[in-house]
Amino acid sequence: MLKKLKLVSIFLCVLLLSTACTDKSKQSDAEKSSSTVQENTTGTTVGSIKNTYWLCEDDSVGWERTVELFFNEDGSFHCRSIVPEADGYEDYYVHIDAESCTWNQNADMVELEFHKVNPHKKEVFYAQILNKGDKMRCPDMFEVTYDNLVFVKQDKMPKITSIEEDSPKLVGEWKVVSVGGHIPNTLNTNDGKTFESSINIYEIKDKLYADYHIIRQTDLGKSDLEQIGLTLNNEELYTGIANEFWSANFDEPVVPEGASTKKKLNIKLTLVDDNKLILIEEDLENEYTDPTPLIYLRKGSKEYNDRENYFYHNIITVSNINELAESLKSNTKIILKEGTYNFSDLNEDKISEYEETKNENILMYTDHLRLEAEPGANVSILINSASDNVLGFYDGSNISLKGLTIGHNVEKGSCTGNVLYFSSVDGVNIEDCNLFGCGTYGISSYLTSNMNVINTQIYECTYGLLELESTDNILFKNCVLRDSEGFEQFIMNYCNNIKFEDCKITGNKVDYDNVFISNTDSHDIVFKNCSFKDNNYKEKNNDGIEFNNCTFDDNK
Repeated sequence: MLKKLKLVSIFLCVLLLSTACTDKSKQSDAEKSSSTVQENTTGTTVGSIKNTYWLCEDDSVGWERTVELFFNEDGSFHCRSIVPEADGYEDYYVHIDAESCTWNQNADMVELEFHKVNPHKKEVFYAQILNKGDKMRCPDMFEVTYDNLVFVKQDKMPKITSIEEDSPKLVGEWKVVSVGGHIPNTLNTNDGKTFESSINIYEIKDKLYADYHIIRQTDLGKSDLEQIGLTLNNEELYTGIANEFWSANFDEPVVPEGASTKKKLNIKLTLVDDNKLILIEEDLENEYTDPTPLIYLRKGSKEYNDRENYFYHNIITVSNINELAESLKSNTKIILKEGTYNFSDLNEDKISEYEETKNENILMYTDHLRLEAEPGANVSILINSASDNVLGFYDGSNISLKGLTIGHNVEKGSCTGNVLYFSSVDGVNIEDCNLFGCGTYGISSYLTSNMNVINTQIYECTYGLLELESTDNILFKNCVLRDSEGFEQFIMNYCNNIKFEDCKITGNKVDYDNVFISNTDSHDIVFKNCSFKDNNYKEKNNDGIEFNNCTFDDNK
């Protein structure tokens, strides 16, 4: 899960190393800055920079970052560089590795000193205040670019967290909203539930304690702990986090119940905002695996009440296919007004950004995208091409579809494309949808994991209902799978942990000698509380399929 987060970290480290300067070149850059920067010729006296906050928005190296400077009254200062969040992860913070940072101002010139311990040395950068004291120019202290950076003075200085003032804010009830950038309810667990976790932190006699509940992903177990002591530390939770100053940890390691492999976990956490807490579970016996960050929001807060939209930077309402196509981007929630949205009716001349999807409805590298019908609206998403998937998702994560009718607008029996296709997608949620033929399969997936299909109908498909290959952790619950005919109706090749609960499978027909439910080298395939009625087949299933409390009234 942390693959993307790791890549961001590695990318930044390589970039910093590749652009690093020697001490001599830094001094040269500083002298150049002092000699080439425009002098303050306005005659205005430059005031003190103590208790001020400065900001630089920089994209000179091809990616965006924000550089901050905090000048304190005691002569110390703090600086950090921030890379904006991507794909649901937190912003990545880079801090100067120094024991202390001090500033000294002489009129419009500012000397910035970094005092380092290992190795013991002092680095100095020189900045100059410009205009009427509202701008400052200095070399890039993070050595990402050789260009000078221009900072703009801000009206208000934000508060930097401290262990003394902010650790009491840990007290409260917290609920998880993100698991390594994934939506918790898309991650399945051993007992058929979805990932969930909460933590309640309270104080007893000047010491913090926590009640910790978590149901982890499949094979990772669960924990229900009460009154575990917390110890505060003057260290960051992990590299790149916003709060570099302090964290807390459980006083004793946690051993998950029901995990496939027994392990001891060191639970650590910190605040990054008054209403946002980040927690990690470190495997004490595996130092080479980075823990997955879990993000919690304070129950009752404004952020928690809007938690459904946590991953969505944009919430857009659309009313036609051109608006829909232009809105299909990561971190976007799209609300569709009543009507029919046919991809074959796209007017490409009116679409500014749709290069990857305008021909075959392929969404590449898309994360945190939700398509949802407006409450009470009848919404259909169609395509006139029999050979194309109606919607295809490749190399993405956290795709949600709700309240939609999706299918091919062609003569029944002529399709060679699927209704929905997923390849290398992690996290899919399909709820209250109708997926109809003549698509070859209602859902086809490859190398896909953590899919929930809830209260959804799949019907009138040409080849079969489902085609799942190398697909893991899938739950179909309260679904109707009906009136399809052709080859195997359920194909599950090289899959793991596929569950069907409280589903109705009716009116389907298998031609020739094909198996109704086909399994090739798959494991943990379970139908529970399902009813089979009026299906026609010669052979119901091959080996490796488990039926629990199911009823059969077929082949009449």
